Amino acid sequence: MLIVIVMISVLSIVAIPRFALANGKRHMQSAKMRVAAAAATARAAAIQKGQQVRFMIKNNRVTVIVITPPTDTIKLISPVPLDTLYGVRVTSGITDSLVVNFSSRGFAALDNGTTIMLKRNGVPADSVVITKTGMVQQ
Repeated sequence: MLIVIVMISVLSIVAIPRFALANGKRHMQSAKMRVAAAAATARAAAIQKGQQVRFMIKNNRVTVIVITPPTDTIKLISPVPLDTLYGVRVTSGITDSLVVNFSSRGFAALDNGTTIMLKRNGVPADSVVITKTGMVQQ
């Protein structure tokens, strides 16, 4: 009986770090897909509605809103907290926030593309790129 308990203990000591690593990778992938989906939704909504749509990341929260004249806004995606849901931080040289406006033709109002870096402790960093033409690359 004691031998069985020792064997189970040794197996759990070896297996628990692997489960934690796999869980961290899964959270990173989910956060990356959430950011990419929000950016793609913003672009598609701009084309579909023929209006300017804003993709924002502020305080690790992703939001998409439609800007309607003169000052009204409609939330397409409510703020998604990447830090509390997935334990992921957005760090891409963003000081306070990242704002990408998509024109009614789906083009991003960027001089160059922008890279959104996602970081989580214990797993490699990952990124989502929004090109100046508005395309989203994972």
